[in-house]
Amino acid sequence: MTRIRRLPDALVNKIAAGEVVERPASAVKELVENALDAGATSITVELRDGGAALVRVSDDGVGMSAEELPLSLERHATSKLATDEDLDAIATLGFRGEALAAICAVSRFTVTSRARGGPDDGLRLGGEGGAVIQRIGVPCDAGTTIEVRDLFFNTPARLKFLKSPATELSATLRALTQLALAHPEVQLRVTNNGRPVLTAPAAATLKERIGALWGWDLAGRLLTVGRDEHGVRVHGHASPPDVTRGGRDDVIVIVNGRPVRDPALLQAVLAAYRPILARDRFPLVVLAVELAPADVDANVHPTKAWVRFRHPRLVQEMVVAALHDALQRPTAVAAAVDWTTEARPPGAAALAPGTQSALFAETAAPYTKAVRFGRVLGQVQDTFIVATTDDEVFFLDQHVVHERVLFERLESELASGGAPSQALLFPEPIDLPPAARALLERWRAPLERLGFAFDSGAAGGVVVTAVPTLLKGDEPRRLLEAAVDELGGANAAAPAVDRALAFVACRAAVKADTPLAREEMERLVADLAQTRTPYFCPHGRPIVSRVSMHDIRRELKRTW
Repeated sequence: MTRIRRLPDALVNKIAAGEVVERPASAVKELVENALDAGATSITVELRDGGAALVRVSDDGVGMSAEELPLSLERHATSKLATDEDLDAIATLGFRGEALAAICAVSRFTVTSRARGGPDDGLRLGGEGGAVIQRIGVPCDAGTTIEVRDLFFNTPARLKFLKSPATELSATLRALTQLALAHPEVQLRVTNNGRPVLTAPAAATLKERIGALWGWDLAGRLLTVGRDEHGVRVHGHASPPDVTRGGRDDVIVIVNGRPVRDPALLQAVLAAYRPILARDRFPLVVLAVELAPADVDANVHPTKAWVRFRHPRLVQEMVVAALHDALQRPTAVAAAVDWTTEARPPGAAALAPGTQSALFAETAAPYTKAVRFGRVLGQVQDTFIVATTDDEVFFLDQHVVHERVLFERLESELASGGAPSQALLFPEPIDLPPAARALLERWRAPLERLGFAFDSGAAGGVVVTAVPTLLKGDEPRRLLEAAVDELGGANAAAPAVDRALAFVACRAAVKADTPLAREEMERLVADLAQTRTPYFCPHGRPIVSRVSMHDIRRELKRTW
């Protein structure tokens, strides 16, 4: 039987590298986090083949002295922790003192550093596989440069799992983008094979940094998010529901300066957008959560990608509330505003007139509940209601107006006991395929809360015995088939009641190409003004398009 023995340091470092360094993106992330902890104001990252062949990170931080530099290559040697109490209130991105040792253990490395305010000459250490084989003094600027070549050269099992250079570069840029958004005050430049791939000048605000990384047009559409209560501050920017992506990569949550992939926080963000977002679409969000270091534990994951909160429910509720506040503002609707030369940040390209909202637009005219959409003028193409105030003209899609009104009315009825139901004089049996029957069973509870009633038929069939009062004019068979189509699919997800509510509201709402009397239009607009979210339907479609009277006068050369 094999006896227990202590593993050699070289093997221990390789094992640690397997936990900390999954791919080039992991190494780049750790090195850039060290640079940020060192107080760098400018960081340059040079890559070759997406980081597999070369990673070079240079910073202008505090640097290391000739005595400290050899220590930095040892495991669990760090300047960021000294006592047990420090571990209970981590205020830096790195703290374990193992990342640099792990990276050097699986690469050919060179580390050059000079302490700020120290001697003119710095120290350079070079080696491979964690062993230092070169030590020379070199003249250099204050700061640190770490060069990592041939990552995983001595661990073939890990090397063969690397993806193509393009894929590895994409992963690296995703990690660097998150760090750049978490620290907008730091300049970050990234090149790959000698070509610039990411340039983020130091920014005064997070919105300027978003504009540099994601584009000024998009930055101009984002909503400002802010809430500060109970020792938790949530701030940042989020997209209106009509600006979405097909994946979650652009939902970025930052906790005390650290980008995290916390499932609970991600679900909190998505919960704030339900039910105004389609189930297969995701928002663009950059949220910074700030709280006392003692209230968050970053020491729960090898790569520090997840965190644990002392009061997780409080943090999640703060995120939801902050996003709800932003999504209910009138600015959630796009307005045609020019980005003038005076308003444009230095270096930003000019926009064509009327293409997107200004990044630093003037504050929108205040709204009041009673006159939010002003006076109804009439109907266009039997589909759009036209209303006006002194400052703006509104075009409202009558179907989604009614859908939003019905959705919130049904929500209130459910909260007070249940939606009204209409029993069928002749219950209708419906044959459904097995998969559809299983899906209907999954959604049975929320559908019954909304007024549907089902019995079991012969041979496993379904018998509809009641439908919601709002839908009593629909044929039950078509209604149930539509419900299965709407609620089905691989991406069908909770909350079930919200999606069922949206389905009923959509089916019951007045349709396009339907003439309306003026009294009906006025009632619809008045009811919409009283809703909590009057700018988007439950599926995320915009309800209102608005045009500034100022823009109309300017377009028509009207000077008064």
